[in-house]
Amino acid sequence: MKTTKYLLLGAALLSLAFTSCSKDDDDDNNSSTSVEFDSHAVDLGLPSGTLWADQNVGAKAPEEFGGYYAWGAIITNTSYTSDTYKVDTKSAGADWGGNPQFDIATLTYGGNWRTPNYSDYNELILNTKKEWTEINGVKGLKFIGTNGNSVFFPAAGYSIEESFQRVGFLGAYVSSSADPGYDGAGIRTEINAGGAGQAGYYGYQGGSVRAIKKK
Repeated sequence: MKTTKYLLLGAALLSLAFTSCSKDDDDDNNSSTSVEFDSHAVDLGLPSGTLWADQNVGAKAPEEFGGYYAWGAIITNTSYTSDTYKVDTKSAGADWGGNPQFDIATLTYGGNWRTPNYSDYNELILNTKKEWTEINGVKGLKFIGTNGNSVFFPAAGYSIEESFQRVGFLGAYVSSSADPGYDGAGIRTEINAGGAGQAGYYGYQGGSVRAIKKK
């Protein structure tokens, strides 16, 4: 799969709004959400023991696209442009995985759920078989582990300005790793009928997010 840099358009990061509940209440709710979502964790027999969620962040089923997020953004947007991209990439650092200020997976599911980084996706790609398939008419790539378990990544495309590109042909999955070669750029995993690979891209475009956790 060719590694390409996409000069695309992005999403804004809005500040979090907090309710009047106490920190203990927040922790309890976070823990409850994490336990509830643990039923979606799939063991693919990976060397690290990493468990992968069976659906995208914002989805209710494996074939649903879920939300589109810019690199380090914790909200979706109606338009993805360089002007609306407000993520503080310097504060995000080289890897924001597990930091709810930047990680929508951690913010949504709590516990030790987080967005995968470059190494996590590399392990997934190298230690699974790939099958381009459909679920309920939605095209995507199935990663099949050595133990026979699998996860399906829908080809949700990516978002630019107010449009969605290459839906049904490609999926663009955000990682928590920065691209060291470019300011404000991240690394994502791209899936298509030819398999999966990782590529650097400008972070203001919208992509899908998949969550992981350790056993």
